[in-house]
Amino acid sequence: MKKIVKTVSLIIIGIIVIYGINRFVTRKVVIEDADSSVIASEKETTQKKEKEQETKQDILPDGSIDDWNLILVGPEHPLEKDIPQDNLVEIPGSVMQLDRRVIEPYQQLTQAAEQAGYPLALVSSYRSVSYQEQVFNDAVYQYMSQGLSEKEAITETKKTSTEPGNSEHHTGLAIDVVDTDWQQNYPRVLLEPAYGDEPGAKWLAEHAREYGFIVRYPEGKEDITKITYEPWHFRYVGVEHAKYIEENHLTLEEYIDLLKEK
Repeated sequence: MKKIVKTVSLIIIGIIVIYGINRFVTRKVVIEDADSSVIASEKETTQKKEKEQETKQDILPDGSIDDWNLILVGPEHPLEKDIPQDNLVEIPGSVMQLDRRVIEPYQQLTQAAEQAGYPLALVSSYRSVSYQEQVFNDAVYQYMSQGLSEKEAITETKKTSTEPGNSEHHTGLAIDVVDTDWQQNYPRVLLEPAYGDEPGAKWLAEHAREYGFIVRYPEGKEDITKITYEPWHFRYVGVEHAKYIEENHLTLEEYIDLLKEK
């Protein structure tokens, strides 16, 4: 009898030991499988991001930095030569001028804005170098009349106005535009960053791309453009380029760099 009890006890102990070992091994396998799943997931995420980046590079619109609509002009990129005057025509209903190739897109933009309830008021378009010089100097004199030295006045003016030869308005591809509600209610401060918070400005920022225009000097990109935020300044680059630039939150400078790498 004692022998039978001893045998049974040994069998029970063996079963317990085997069960314990099996649980330990199974748990280890489960943990290892979980760790493998996490690693695989992280690897898959990384590969997905890399693929998205490659795809983003691959789907750049066709274009060259030498194209007329992608000319880069700014504080660090002076206009190499004046544009042909034959390229300029008066905007219908205005004495201001634009590049003839931009007239139709501009008219389409104004019509769409009006239909959306935000009739536009054109503030500025093409400017000759001599006119830009007048605008720049007037701003300098205004700051000097407030007590700033000439050097300080020039520095302050450069924050919102480019020096003659460095203004995008020389290209005939840029416009300063606000909606008429803003124009009528804020006639003394038409071109103010605060305009960006207005419904009309938000509509422009969202839809101007559909007609080939971009917000040329977006907020937060001042280190790149060297120009402070200007929600009223739009630049024509073409529909495909405009959509890509805006959807990817780029400046024209950054977009040009991508085209160079393409």
